[in-house]
Amino acid sequence: MSSNKTTAVAGDLRVPEPDLTPQEAIARAVAMRPVLRENRVNAAEEGAYSKELHEAFDEAGFYRLVQPRKYGGYEFGLETYYRVMVEISRGDPGIGWCLTLGTGHTIPLVAHFSEEVVREAFGEDGLFISPHSASPKGIATPTDGGYRISGQWPYSSGVTHSTHALVSTVFISDAGEPVPIAALLPRGDYVIRDDWGAHVTMALGASGSNTVVLDDVFVPFERTSPLFEWSYSTLEEGTFGTRSTGNPLYLGQIQPLYPASLATVQVGAAKAALDAFEETIRTKKRLYPPLVERYLHTDAQSVYGEARAISDSAEAVLLTAARDYERLGARWAAGDTPSFEDWVALGNMLYHACRLAHEATELVFRSVGSSVSRKGVALQDYFLTTQMSKAQVAEHIPAIQLSTARAHFGIEINEIT
Repeated sequence: MSSNKTTAVAGDLRVPEPDLTPQEAIARAVAMRPVLRENRVNAAEEGAYSKELHEAFDEAGFYRLVQPRKYGGYEFGLETYYRVMVEISRGDPGIGWCLTLGTGHTIPLVAHFSEEVVREAFGEDGLFISPHSASPKGIATPTDGGYRISGQWPYSSGVTHSTHALVSTVFISDAGEPVPIAALLPRGDYVIRDDWGAHVTMALGASGSNTVVLDDVFVPFERTSPLFEWSYSTLEEGTFGTRSTGNPLYLGQIQPLYPASLATVQVGAAKAALDAFEETIRTKKRLYPPLVERYLHTDAQSVYGEARAISDSAEAVLLTAARDYERLGARWAAGDTPSFEDWVALGNMLYHACRLAHEATELVFRSVGSSVSRKGVALQDYFLTTQMSKAQVAEHIPAIQLSTARAHFGIEINEIT
């Protein structure tokens, strides 16, 4: 495997392995499963995956999967990207969460910032890793040439090995209205608070979800972007990314992209839980007659079959949404602009893929017995990952369901009583 260090060539960055195929990238993720599981407990304690794993991910090309080729990436489609991240999450959901949410913001970067800003972000070696704390916090004060931003952004997942951070904040318009924006910060402009890992949460200790802190940091206008365009615009005119690459992947509509990142990790967790369940039923006997290995009895067989169907269904929804995102992009490229309803309906699907993955994980957990309810046991960790994710998904599902319905019926927010 060649090095992922790149050099500038004719204005573009060299692609580390120009002939790397999607199948090879997925196979690399599958091959890492044993080492990810070996690092599971330590990564949760440390709060993120290790420097050694970071270098292995870099070497494997995982940070560059959806990065444009002109910036040194592979420009694979979403299906390849999600398949790789599912496999990493199947190795360990916490590590998968950290990697997925550190790499997934490449698309909105390319989509919503100018080519000059994007080139600067990828730098000379083409490496870009960034969390995005999407909920607007802090305050941006307009000043000459930009804003001065202060605030704290917790749950900045993927920040540990970051080169940049994206934060959402607001400035107050001349009319006195709060206007949400996203701001891009290079690594030297933000502080990462040491408040993750060490089992401070019940799960996802390896997700690198530390707090990002800004203290009166100047951000030029060109490194900010209106959040409305990321979420609610139909993107009829395209984006910086579509103009610079010609690829509709970089429309950067986050209504489906952001829930897809969550669903990817949960699908991987469900598959990991099924792996752990299979290992248990192959090695343990039933407590009651017939005293055979559990996998030989219809009780365990039935649970396995049902959980397999549910987790496979969750994955099918995820991959269908990936293909549908690209189908909408192809429509846009042909001059048929997708509606906001088209985009938000995909996000609605993806949050329900999370629910399916949760259901599969919970089914196998409650079907094994109390022996797995011990600290450090893999199946318990996967179950707790489910429970921690459920709280977040439950916050988003009502909003995205209503957004989908209101878009369909043409109801404006100001019409709602």
